[in-house]
Amino acid sequence: MNIKKRFGPAVLIVAVTLGCILLGRFTRVLFFLALAVASACELQEVLLKADMPVSLALPVTYIVLQSILCWTGASVGWMVALFALAAFAAMCWSVLRPVRGGRFAVNNLFVLVWPFGFYAIILHAAASQVWLQALLLGVLSSWACDCMALVGGKYLGTHKLAPTVSPNKTWEGALVGGAASILAGMLMSWILGWRFGLCVVTALVASTFGQFGDLTASLFKRMAGVKDYGDLMPEHGGIMDKMDSPLFAVPAAYLMLHLWGVA
Repeated sequence: MNIKKRFGPAVLIVAVTLGCILLGRFTRVLFFLALAVASACELQEVLLKADMPVSLALPVTYIVLQSILCWTGASVGWMVALFALAAFAAMCWSVLRPVRGGRFAVNNLFVLVWPFGFYAIILHAAASQVWLQALLLGVLSSWACDCMALVGGKYLGTHKLAPTVSPNKTWEGALVGGAASILAGMLMSWILGWRFGLCVVTALVASTFGQFGDLTASLFKRMAGVKDYGDLMPEHGGIMDKMDSPLFAVPAAYLMLHLWGVA
């Protein structure tokens, strides 16, 4: 691993991300829309190698319309209705074109849920009044968890977490990562003055979901026999390689904020 080659792109990634997120609601929505489309293109290539062909025409149309709803401040009801309509359209398209087979229909429905359904929640969170809490709690807790899970697994790991999906992940690493996410939640509560219990519990839940997101992404890479989803960023892989954990963690954090009654 070349640290110098990783450092430059990492700084650029952080700078672009912060710029797009902090400029305003429009740039936040546009930023995550771009990530959704880029992630889908990478996933399509990987799924094709895994003999799971998909079509992105309907899912991309769905996420573009969903981003417009989020930017205009439409209610959750409209978002749910749009997702249901997209799922219905996917099934109708498959029925009208049976030559592609039922497997093709199932693959398209799957992609509509992951990653687009999860990105839709992130878009809604980015356009909401609690965008800062949702993004920070989701992203920072998942990053803290990922980093410390790697360290914990290296020095303490003996029991495999999911050997057929990701042989290097261990239960010990997962527990160390969960503890790190709790510390990240405590730190955010102390620095930003947010409610202590809310930050700690939300960070732990978000990081737990983030670990499942990482395993989900790893599953398809293993099925396709590839190391990374793409080579867009030197030494960092593709967009999906960076979004695998936040793709689960941010929606989990946003939904937890709703349960706490602050969103």
